[in-house]
Amino acid sequence: MWSNNVGVEDDENQDGLWLVVVSGWTGAGKSTMADLIAREVNATVASFDWLMSGLRADPEAWSAVELPVERQRRVGWNLLSRVAEQQLRRGSSCVLDLVARDEPRREWEALAERYHARFGVVECVCSDVDVHRSRVDGRRRDIPGWYELQWDSVARGRKLYQPLAEPKLVLDAVLPATDNLDTVRRALLQ
Repeated sequence: MWSNNVGVEDDENQDGLWLVVVSGWTGAGKSTMADLIAREVNATVASFDWLMSGLRADPEAWSAVELPVERQRRVGWNLLSRVAEQQLRRGSSCVLDLVARDEPRREWEALAERYHARFGVVECVCSDVDVHRSRVDGRRRDIPGWYELQWDSVARGRKLYQPLAEPKLVLDAVLPATDNLDTVRRALLQ
C-alpha cells in the first residue's frame, strides 16, 4: 500500500517525510481524509479544487484552461506538483487532494523518490449509493469561486471513474472517518 521508494534505503528517507495522494470518487470523503491524514503526518494539504478556484477567479486565466477538460486537469496536476515539490524541498510533508489519474500519480511517486519521502496513495470510494448521495446533497464546501457538487454529476463520475493502479489503500466512506483514519494509521506505521 505504501512505498518507501524502491531503491532508496530507509536511512536515506527524511524522517517522517511523506507525499500522500488522496484520490477517489467525487463526494466520497477525499478532502476530509486529506485533512485528517495531513494532521497525522504534519503536512500541508494541496487541493485541486482550491487551486483551480484561484484560476477561475480570473476570467482570462480560466478561459485559457477551462476547455477541454483534459487541459484543466493537466494545469491542476502541474499546480499540485509545484506545491508538493516546494513542500518536500523544504523538508515538509504534503497531501494532495484530487481525482487523480495514473500518469500524474507516477510523476508524484518519482517526486517523492527524488526527495527521499515516503509515498502513499489513498483511494476513497463509497459502496452504498444512498449514503454517497446523502453526503453530496445539500453539502456546501464554500470554496471561493468554485461550484458546489450536484448529484447528477457525481453519479456520472461514479460510472466513469478510473481506479488508480496498485499499490493503494482503498477507504469506503460508509465507514466513519475515524475508522478510515485508523486504517490509514495502521498502513502508515507498518
